[in-house]
Formats: sequence, structure tokens, C-alpha cells
Amino acid sequence: MSPSQNPGPADPRPPRIIVPGAEPDAAAAPRIVLPPGVQTAEDAADGLPEYPRLRPLILMPVSDGERELLLVTDPLGVIPGQPVLSLEALALLQLLDGSVSIADLTALLMRENKDLRMAGVVRDFVAELDRLLMLDSPRFEAAYREARATWHQLEIRPAACETRSYPAEPAALRTFLAAHFEAAEAQRARDSQAVAPADARPRALLVPHLDPRRAGPAIARAFLELGPEQKTPLRVIVYGTGHSLMDDLFALTRKHFETPLGQVRCDTAFVDAAAERLGEAAYHGELAHRDEHSIEFQALYLKYRFGDRPLTIVPILCGGFHALLDAGRAPRDTPLESLVAAVRETEAARGGATVHLAGVDFSHVGPRFGDPVIDERMRQEIETRDHEALAAARSGDADAWFGAISAHQDATRICGFSPVYAMLRCAGVKDGRLLRYEPSDEEDGSTVTIAAMVWDEPAA
Repeated sequence: MSPSQNPGPADPRPPRIIVPGAEPDAAAAPRIVLPPGVQTAEDAADGLPEYPRLRPLILMPVSDGERELLLVTDPLGVIPGQPVLSLEALALLQLLDGSVSIADLTALLMRENKDLRMAGVVRDFVAELDRLLMLDSPRFEAAYREARATWHQLEIRPAACETRSYPAEPAALRTFLAAHFEAAEAQRARDSQAVAPADARPRALLVPHLDPRRAGPAIARAFLELGPEQKTPLRVIVYGTGHSLMDDLFALTRKHFETPLGQVRCDTAFVDAAAERLGEAAYHGELAHRDEHSIEFQALYLKYRFGDRPLTIVPILCGGFHALLDAGRAPRDTPLESLVAAVRETEAARGGATVHLAGVDFSHVGPRFGDPVIDERMRQEIETRDHEALAAARSGDADAWFGAISAHQDATRICGFSPVYAMLRCAGVKDGRLLRYEPSDEEDGSTVTIAAMVWDEPAA
């Protein structure tokens, strides 16, 4: 996540001051200009961005019984704790998109109350946001670099979801996971699907990353296709959904994953070789691995399935495609191509038994995601769109997968858009088999759909 490259004040800009609820003034001048010396010189001296841009943060309205407040949560975890702002600050925060200068903000507020001290008030407010690391600025970038460097030095990634999504005590966890595999075995029998050999090694798997308390049997169903009695040490390249990856399309890590059942070792030699091909981009977003569950759940089920048998993983988080949809671009026109090339070249150079695995969920629709309660018509539409995407994935055609979802601008919020694309490109598969598809409904009328799929052989 780099500081914004905002043009200077000499660049031509359209009007950007928007007061929420106000009608645009067609007769307004294209720029609001303050008297000389009101702003910019002092801000430049102390590193404040002239065009402040709020970072991607979660702002949640809360109340302490007396005041309405905004609770700030940082998906990257760079901000210590959870700062609280006044709810009245929201209107000003909404203007901090990197195209409105501190001078413009000051002019807006002075127009409202004519207070000549407003320049200092605005500047102090922006400076406080910057101190809290809420702005995309040099101060944040320095803190982010330091946090990444500290995290990168760690050899072990501690489990982040134990006790919350699965038991932390090993005996209870084994009972928990055993029930999921028993349910998966029963479902496989009911569906008259063949039993995979004990040494089965498919080329690729699609596995849910939904909370195991909800999706455990579906997760286990995918892993039934991967036999635990491998003839040679196994490498699993795991493409997870990077929920907190904002500007990066991928992020590697060379950490071993801790689980209550023991460590799942990382194939650090593979990661190092791929990272050498990728350069600085390999680890720029690595901090996202710290709290991400989409790979953690795969590591947990792999550890249960394989025990102490030789197994390593290559953890890769994939960022979102929504900026591509907005720009009308395709993934082949992005730096993701460098990841595809790095993984393919590293696998070819190092050899070894390798399985590619995408940890993903499908549609997220309903009140929890800003939609109405799901009715039967909407449920049918969700299923239709999911199966269009699944059909494209089953064929192994990554471009068709992207096209099936981009055709409706990812209207159902498929949480696995980029990991599946990356996995299909890197694994080079065709003729997949759908093992399971189902909705996971929530009490408020929302749903998350999940699927498990296997590809037995690479494409010729």
C-alpha cells in the first residue's frame, strides 16, 4: 500500500467539495482558493499530505450512552487498538479521498461558520488522523514498513482463530474434525461418489474457507480426495483469499503455520525461489497473513488428515479483483501475471509432488451484506450465477471463470474470485468434478454459498 501520488495544486482539477445532502452548485467556480499563506507551507514541513486520503478502514457507529461515536478498526492491524472518533467527523472523513486539499476543506468549513481559526482546526484534525495512522501518508507507510519487517522476521505464524472457530485443546479439536470427516464420508456415500485411493494425489482442489463450525463437512469432503498415504513428500500450494489485502494482488509468506495439533511446515525453499522472481512485491502485503483465516483453516485440516507424514505448504494470499472490474481490465493485464509465472517456473525447477488448492467461498448475499432478505427468486439467481462460475472453473479455463463473474460485476460477492483464477492459471487443469455445493444460511436471512471441487490431472 503506497502513499497516494496526488497531483500538486497546479494540476487542473474539477470541483471536489461535496457537502452531504447538498445540491451541486452549477455556477460555482471550479476551485476554492484561499488567501496566500493559509495552508500548505507548514503542512509540507511536517509531512502532512496536501491531499489527505483516508486508508481503507472499518468505521462502525457506537454509543457510550452519552455520545454517538465512530469505532475505527484497521484490517491491516497497523493501528494499535481501536481509536474512537466523534460521529460528527464522518462528513469530513467522507471527503478524504485524496482529491480534496486541506485548503479546500478549510474553505468549506469557513464558508459554513466564517471562523478564521478554521484553518488551524482542519489542519489539526488532519494531523491527528495522520498521527493515528488513518491516512495513506508517509507516516503510515513508515509504520507499515516497520510492522511488515517485524512480522517477516518471525518463523512461526500463530493460530489466529482457535477457540473462536475451532477448539484450541487438541483432544477436543480431533473430535471436532473427526465428526466433519465422518459427515463427509456419509455424504459421499449418499451421492454415490467413488472413494479415492489412500495415496490419491489430485492436481488441484477447491475447498471452502467458511468457518469450520458451519462448513466443516464440506471442507472435509474436499480433503477426502487427497489421500493421506502419499508415496513421496507432498507440497500443497494454498491460494487463500486475502480479505485485508487492499492494493496488493498477492502476498507470500515463508512462515510455518501453528495449529493445536502441531505445525504445518512451509516449503521455504519454494517460497524463496518464487519470491526471488517476484522481487519486492512478494512480501509487500505479507502482514495480511497474520490474521487471515482462509489459509489457516486449510492448514488445520491438512494437519489432521496427514498427522506427522511429510507435508509442506506454500501460503499465497490473493487480493481482490474489484478494481479490475471498475476499470474494465482483465487479470492478464496486471502484476498477477508475475505470480503465475513465478509459481509455474518454481514448480518446474524444483519438481516434487504438488497439489494446488484454492481456499474460497462463493456468494455472500442478504441483510448482513447490505441486501434485502433473500426470497426464492433471489435464491435461484444466486444458485444460477454460482453454477455458471463453477462450470467455468470445472473446465479449467481461468479466463472463462473471470468472465462468468465479471459479466454481472460480481453482484453476489464471490469470496474467492482471485484465488480460483490464480490456482487455475498455475495448476493448468481441466475436467474438474464438483463434489459438493450448498448454501449456509444465517438467522438474519443472509446466505453464504460454498462448494468443493477436484481436478484429478493437469491439462495435457
